[in-house]
Amino acid sequence: MTVTAAFSFKIGALALALMVPAQAALAKDVMRCGWYANPTPGNHWLTDRDATWYMSMQGAPEVPGWLDLSESSFAFDDSNWVRTNGYYGYGCACVTGRFGDAAEGEVLLVRKMKALPLSRCETDPNLPGAEAEG
Repeated sequence: MTVTAAFSFKIGALALALMVPAQAALAKDVMRCGWYANPTPGNHWLTDRDATWYMSMQGAPEVPGWLDLSESSFAFDDSNWVRTNGYYGYGCACVTGRFGDAAEGEVLLVRKMKALPLSRCETDPNLPGAEAEG
């Protein structure tokens, strides 16, 4: 092996070693809590302090795991669901899964969702106002 080839191999191995921890960090499940919106059929997103995360948009591929959620994941009682369009509207929830680029609102995988009382989001100073969801 020439000196140049050995140097290139070491640089490549170092670059790979530096990438592995970053990829592992992205692969961890995260729980994000905020305003959950379902304004129309097939459109679902969560707005937390960092971004608006898109789980489902009409005409777009579903995020893995989204269609596997149980019905209880969407069990918002009437006092914790604001109707804006028939039965559609918004509430407060936590979504657990893997998330990508915040600027794109990229959701890589959804593991679970849990409805929360509206008061949790209404009193969170890090969230935008609910009027942004309605």
